[in-house]
Parts: sequence; structure tokens; C-alpha cells
Amino acid sequence: MNILHVLSQFEVTGAEAYATSLIEEQVNLGHTVFVASDTLTLPAKAAYLPMPIGRRSYRQRIRNVLSLVRLIREKNIAIVHAHSRAASWVSYFAARLTKRPLVSSVHGRQHIHASSRAFNIYGRHIIAIAETVKSHLVNDLGIRAEHVTLIPNCIPFERWEASVGCASNCAPSRAAEDPRRILFIGRLTGPKGDVARFLLKHVLPPVLQHHRATFTVIGGLITPPDIPELISSLNRAAGQPVVFLEGFRAEIAHIAQRIVSSDVVIASGRLVPETMALRRPVIAFGESNYVGVVSAETFDDAAATNFGDTGTPDEAEPNIVVYDLIRILEHPPTRPELERASLLARRRFDSKSVAARIQAIYEKSYIQMHSPTTIPVLMYHRVVTCPPTGSAHGIWVGVKDFEAQLRSLHARSFETITFRDHEEFACGRRALPRRPIILTFDDGYEDNYTVAFPLLRRYGYRAVIFAVTDSERRINSWDPEEPEARLLSFQQLRELSRYGIEIGSHTVSHINLVRADLEVVRKELRESKATLEQIVGLPVLSFAYPYGALDARTKELVAEAGYKFAAAAESGPLRLADDVREIRRTQVFPWTTRFGFWKKTLPSYQLYKQFKASVAAMK
Repeated sequence: MNILHVLSQFEVTGAEAYATSLIEEQVNLGHTVFVASDTLTLPAKAAYLPMPIGRRSYRQRIRNVLSLVRLIREKNIAIVHAHSRAASWVSYFAARLTKRPLVSSVHGRQHIHASSRAFNIYGRHIIAIAETVKSHLVNDLGIRAEHVTLIPNCIPFERWEASVGCASNCAPSRAAEDPRRILFIGRLTGPKGDVARFLLKHVLPPVLQHHRATFTVIGGLITPPDIPELISSLNRAAGQPVVFLEGFRAEIAHIAQRIVSSDVVIASGRLVPETMALRRPVIAFGESNYVGVVSAETFDDAAATNFGDTGTPDEAEPNIVVYDLIRILEHPPTRPELERASLLARRRFDSKSVAARIQAIYEKSYIQMHSPTTIPVLMYHRVVTCPPTGSAHGIWVGVKDFEAQLRSLHARSFETITFRDHEEFACGRRALPRRPIILTFDDGYEDNYTVAFPLLRRYGYRAVIFAVTDSERRINSWDPEEPEARLLSFQQLRELSRYGIEIGSHTVSHINLVRADLEVVRKELRESKATLEQIVGLPVLSFAYPYGALDARTKELVAEAGYKFAAAAESGPLRLADDVREIRRTQVFPWTTRFGFWKKTLPSYQLYKQFKASVAAMK
């Protein structure tokens, strides 16, 4: 997938750190990435294309839109990802003109005025990096909540750890009489510069009266002249250098070393979880508000405001900041407390998991723009030569009816695809046929191979078989109301896969996942996936819920186990792209007539069923 990131900035920002970390993961996944921005300071594994995105005159904005249009077409961009309002403004029109999906990441509070409320330039796929940002977009700008997804900052913790080795596992080693080291990291312009001034004027002087300490400031690219003057004044008052100003450094290794050698770090935004990951005490003080000491107990509340950068603006009380700083110097957190905080940061902000969630947004936006309105997904179980006696649920079709159904599809120019094909399409690597359809078979009965497979081959069709993997019971032992039937052997599954039949998971033992204990569900999902991947030698992307039973917890666990698609039964949205982990299917029964089958494959069938259900509910 070719991805274009668009930024608006004149010095290094948190948005740039976010974008470059995300780009690294995207390149590692095989994507080709481009960046259009006023500046790009941090190293990025992407082609950088300088563009004055931050210049906001209407004449320049039109030029930027036209430049992006040319770039999108020239580089065959599949996804445009904008960061900041100015970037979203030009990206919105460029994406519309080129019929490309737009994804916007919003990193902080936006200016509220009539045009921002009247016109949503962020598009339908918006990523908010913190809870307060999402609330702001929905409540203040009137953006629909379903268009905003909360996905936190993207942090490459492995690189931070590699920069310091084992040093982050222990406290700084120094004599008791040595001064304590306080570190502030942040831009020195705008609201973050006001935080630095607040610390230098109101916090540092009383702290230095109580403790021998040094205060180091690592700033951005631009240093306002009053900051060095404040520092010189403090050093003159102390009679020696106690406050130090460092210029901007792009290398993670340098900042990481500074962090692990400090007794406490004052920062905001992504620098707080980065410090936590390195197991150092941290105080969150952002451009919106003061949060205080961040620990395992305060982590969730602090993360909701992006550690002070996105909360409701509020003035800090100097006495509170002084108290917190002195307290942490005198009573630093224990090593177990720092370990717990480190674990929380890693779980929430890990770059690989964040990149995977953003990739899902990309694919959803791409599918919604380029796929047909609906893709029929049919559900079968067995295809039999003789009607089974004693079947209670009608989970079979006769071989003659099945062939007639395939013949009907062929006559109407349907082409079968699998979920693996759909994944290739969602990543921009292939196009869908004009009339796609997905045929699915639940449970993995042997007659899928002996009866259905020859007919599928005759018509050049493929399917998806969701197989139960219990190696000891290769029969349908979970359903006493159905006649006993053999399941596919592992060798048959392997042969079907070689032909192009997609093999998906249906758990190990066909249990109801909604009723099962958490760890049992996890085991069923992971073991069945691992077994099938060993059998077919391919990643298993798809899953079907046994009995069609699912809830929010089950869907989350399916995603956690690594499945990209999950098929339901009669539940789920009308469009496959709207929720790929609750894909609505239409079941084919032994009593389905030819007209009934034709109706089930119409694009409007599920809408018709939904209308009938709503009418019935009103009676």
C-alpha cells in the first residue's frame, strides 16, 4: 500500500514523532510511505517532499491542494493520512478530487469557530490520540462519535530500550551528597514554552532552597530569547551553574540516556510513557494542565489528557508543583512501582499494536470507498448426496441443489473470492471482481471435500471452510441433535488449501464462546489458529463464531488472537467493510428454492430482511 502522510509544522512536534514512529512500522510491514510537510526533523523511513502546508492563505492552500493531487496520482497513493487541521484541510480536498480515502489524526484541541463546526475537514475516519481529544471533537466540533476512533500515541519502545541497555533497570548511581537531577523536555515555543517559564520562575527557586539539584532543559528547534535570560538569572542567584539549556537533539539514544540518568523527569504527551518505559519517575505537566506524578494508580486518568496536553485548560498552582517535585525527590518510587508503571505504558502505546489498529482504519476506509455496496456472504454446512435422516437444524443442501446454485451464480457472472482476497484488496494490492461473492462452509465436514469440492472446481469457484481442529474427535460430537458426520482429515484440509480454498478457524471443539471462561476462549482461539497454520502452511486470517454466538468481549478476543475477519450468522452490519469481525451471512437451507437462492444473492436482500424484521417488531 502506498501511504502519504501530510503534516503542518515549522519545528519538531509530537505529531512528527507520532508520524515517524508509525512510518517505521508501516515500512517494516512492506508499505511504501511518503511525507509532505513544511519541515521534517526526525529521521523517517519515507520519501520526504517539502511542501508549505502550514501557510494558510487561500491562494497557497489551493496550490497545496493541487500539488497533493499531482503527488497522489504520480505515486499512486492509496491512503492519505493527515496530521493537524491545516494538513487535514488541504488533504480533504486533494483526497476528494482523486477519490482516495482520507484518515486524520488529531493530536490536540482544535480552534473552535463557526467554520470548524459547520464543516468537518477531518473526514469520516478520524483518530483521536486521547479521550479528551475525542470528547472535544464530538462535543465541541459536532463530529459524529462513530467517525472518531481512540488510538493512542505510537511509541517504538524497543528502540528506547536498546538505547540505554540495562541502565533503565536501576536508579542513577551517585553519592548521597551529589545534587539531584531534574530534567524538563519540551518545546520552548507556544504553550509548552509557558510551562518552561512557569517552572523556571515559580517552581525551581523554592525547590533549590530545599535540595541540592540541577535542572536541565531539553528544548525544541526554536529558543525564545527570554528563556536563556531566565536561566542566566537563576544561575547568578545560585552563585554557580545549576540550570542548563540543551538544544534540540533528534537522536533517541541521547534523550534516553538523559532520562535514565535523571532523578525525575517533567514532560507531557508521548514523553511521559517513554519515561515510564525507561522506569524513571515522571511528572506530567502539559500545555493544557498540570497532572502531577504519574504512577500505575494515576496512569489511566493521566493518559486520558495525553498527560496534560489535551485536557481542559487550567492554570497550575505553583505550591502543588513544588510539593510534588520535592516529594518525589525525597521519596522516589520503588523499583516494583516503576516496573508496574512501565508495563502499563508498554501495553497501551506499543508501536506495533498501534500500527496494526491504524492499518485496520486504513483498510476500512479503503474498502468503504472502493468496494461494492454489498458483497453476498453465503453460509453452508454440508453438501450431501442423500438427505441425512434425523437432521434437526437443516444444515445441509443436496448435491443437485448445490450444483444448480453454482450454475445460477455462474450464469449471473458472480466470481467467488475469499477473505484472503479481500485482505489483498483492502491493502490496495488487487481489485475485486465486478460481482464478488463469498461462499463459506462451517464445521469442516468431510463431504465438503468429497461432494462440494469437485463441483466448485468444475465451475472454477473457491470457498472458505471454517474447520474444527479437535484431532481426537473428527466427528460432529458437539451436536447430538444432528446425525453423526465425519470431519475433514488434516490431509484433506491441506489439499483444499493448495487448490485455493481458504481454511479458517471454527475453534478447537466448537464451544459457545460467549458462555465460556476467558482463558478457555483464548485457548480455543489460539490453539485452533496455530493448528491450522501448521497444517496449511499459511497465516489463518478468518474465523467463524460457533453457533453464531458473540458479544463485545468475544470480538475483542478474536482480534487479540490475530484474526482479521470473523463471520457471524444473522448479526452484523449490512456492509462487510463496516465490521470485519461481525460479518453478516445468509444461510442456505435444504428447502431454499431456486427463486429463494436468487433472492438471497441480491445486494438488497439483507436490507429487505432487516426491513421485514423491523415491521414484525412493530406489530
